[in-house]
Parts: sequence; structure tokens; C-alpha cells
Amino acid sequence: MAKGRIENRHKSSYTLIIDEGIDPETGIRKRWSKSVKTDDESEAQRQLDIILGEIANKTFIKSPNLTVEQYFTNWLKTPEAKRLAPKTFTSYKKCVDLRIVPWIGNTKIGDLTRSQLKNFYQRIYEEGRLAGREEDSKKGQPVSKRTVLYHHQVIRRILNHAVYEDEILPRNVADKITIPEPPDQDFDEDEDLVKVFTAEQITTLERHTIDTDYYALVALALRTGMRRGELLALTWDSVDFDKSTIFVKRSISYTPDNGCIYKSTKNKNKRIIEVTSEVLDILNLVKEKQEQAKKDAESNRIENEENDEIIPQYTDNNLIFCRNNGQSIHPDTPSSWFPGFCIDCGLPRLTFHCLRHTHASHLLAEGEDISYVSKRLGHSDITITYKTYFHFIPLEKRDSIKSIESKFKK
Repeated sequence: MAKGRIENRHKSSYTLIIDEGIDPETGIRKRWSKSVKTDDESEAQRQLDIILGEIANKTFIKSPNLTVEQYFTNWLKTPEAKRLAPKTFTSYKKCVDLRIVPWIGNTKIGDLTRSQLKNFYQRIYEEGRLAGREEDSKKGQPVSKRTVLYHHQVIRRILNHAVYEDEILPRNVADKITIPEPPDQDFDEDEDLVKVFTAEQITTLERHTIDTDYYALVALALRTGMRRGELLALTWDSVDFDKSTIFVKRSISYTPDNGCIYKSTKNKNKRIIEVTSEVLDILNLVKEKQEQAKKDAESNRIENEENDEIIPQYTDNNLIFCRNNGQSIHPDTPSSWFPGFCIDCGLPRLTFHCLRHTHASHLLAEGEDISYVSKRLGHSDITITYKTYFHFIPLEKRDSIKSIESKFKK
């Protein structure tokens, strides 16, 4: 039967000494040690008891000699990582490269402790936002708990791979961990609430966008609640002018590794959205402009000097929202343009995605059924809609919605 003891050899760590007795095959005593980064004697004893229990039950797996940096970086090359949506993969890689590897990358993967992870999450709050891609103006600003939870999600998923796929860890230390709360003095309690435009601000926004190239895109985002990528991937055959519906079946996204790609919608949920005659009128205007652009391109054809082919300057990809030459719009283009445009119009500096939030929040505030709004937005679960837009739901409807949510949890 294995025995063990703990020794306090350093003020911030304990050494677990395990004696598994004589190996019957070699006749050599199996004695080894493991360092635990904690200043709490009871925590060190708890970890020793876990190891001794696993040895007794023959479920113990000795910690691999891999660091967090080595394992997490290698995981990004696995088929599981490649199955992530492109933007999700980019977000995971950003978490690994910018915080996880620099801050805890030298730790052996088998030596990670819950207290070490809690300290890591606390450091995210303390360090705040990292430098942006273009400027450092937001560096050091407070981050919300959502940012910490996302890093926890990444760590937990990769460690699960080590436990269940590679079978090099006996358990996942990220399981059942309590995520620290953000410091009250540094965090705006409304940070996690979605931002939306008021009815008056919507009028101002549309008055200013009507003379821009993005008027129709903004108008449909406000009137349908579709995601940016879904709007930019729309084709004319997705619109049924007779039934006043739009079939949402795909999206476009961009990552540095893959460029612009078309893919299924988020959660792979196809849906049909009912639209008003006003939306159809806007789409007809877009169609008229496209037809004119095609005629202009045809009249300005250029001759390919290499093979004497006549090449039109307009490529018809059947897209509703496209550039003047028919090519797809980079999904980051309207997102980069929109916040600055809002400021120029005297409006709050909101993101393009806030148009989707605005659509949903106004529907709910007017008393629309939350299940209808959830399906319209393409949410995979009604509880997502409820948690995101709870503060926009009329008070008299909240109790009934809570009862619905409780049923989903059963």
C-alpha cells in the first residue's frame, strides 16, 4: 500500500513524497516526489490524499513532463481544434498566445492547481485589456467577468483533451472551480449589459446613413436582427418577395489563416425570417443599383492583352450586399466603419453588432414573445435570449419567463 508525506521546503510550495513500496518485478523501491505550488498545508495534504487514493484504485496517471506552453500550443494543431469555427479558433489562439503561454506557460501541465488558475484569472482583472491591433488606447482598461470566463472555457476544454483523449492527466483541475469576481472599484457593473440604440437614435442613424454605401446593410440589420456575417452572405435566391421572407442559411467570416470563407450560420441553425414591405422596398433599391452597376461595367469592359479575352469588370456572385464590382465585402469593413460613423452623427460609439441587439431589445420591450425573438435571432437555446436581453423584458412578463427557463434546466 502506498504511503506519503508532505514537506514544506519553500514558503510558496510543498513537496509530496510518495512511497509505493518495493516493485515486485525489479525489486527496487518506488519512491518519488512532486512539487505543489501552494502555501496552504491543508491543500498540499488534500492533493497527497487524492494521489494515494488513485494509486490504491489503480487510476493514477503520473504527470507528464510537458509544460502548459508545449501542450496548449500542440493542441491548436489537433483535429479537435481545427473543427472549431474559424473565428472561434482565432479567439482560442489569441487566449493561448497572449495570456496563457506568457503567464503560466512554464508550468508543467500536471502541476497546475486550482489556486494557480484562480491567480491567473485574477491577474487578467489586474492587467486589464491588452494592446489592440491598431492602437494601445484601451490597454489596461478593466475587463469584464465574461473575458475571464472565456479564458477558463479555453483552459478547461484543452485540459479535458489531456484527460479524456490523450489520457495523460487523471483529472481536470479546471472543473468545479470558482471564478473570481471583478474588483468593484475598477469595473462598471453595466459592462456586460448589451448596448442598444433608442428609437430617437435609430431615426438619427438612418437619416445619416441614407447617403452612404451602407444604408441598406444598416437598415436590414435593424429590421431583421441578422448577424453581420449572415447579412454579407445573403444571396438573392434567399429572398422570397411573394412570401415576404428571407432564408438565412450561411455566413461569411474572416481569419488571417483562411481569409474570407462562407460557412453555415452560427450553431448551424438555418431559419426563415419574416420581413416587412419596407425591407422588400429597400432590397428592390439595392437590386436596381446592382443592375446599374452591371450595365456600367459592361460599357467599360477592358480587353485582356495576354489572351485577347473580353473580361467584364463586374463579377456576379448573386450577393445582395457586395462591392461595386460584385465581389464580397470583407466582414471587418462595416465593423471598422460603424463606430466612428456613430460618433460623427453625434451618437454613442456602438458596434455594428449592437444593431442586432437593438432589433431584439425593441421587440421584447414591445411585448413580443421571447420564443419568437429567440427563433428569429437564430439562438440555439431560449435561455441565451433570456439572459442576454432580460433587462429589456417588461416586468410583468419576467416571472412567466423565469418559469419557462426553470423547465429547460430540468
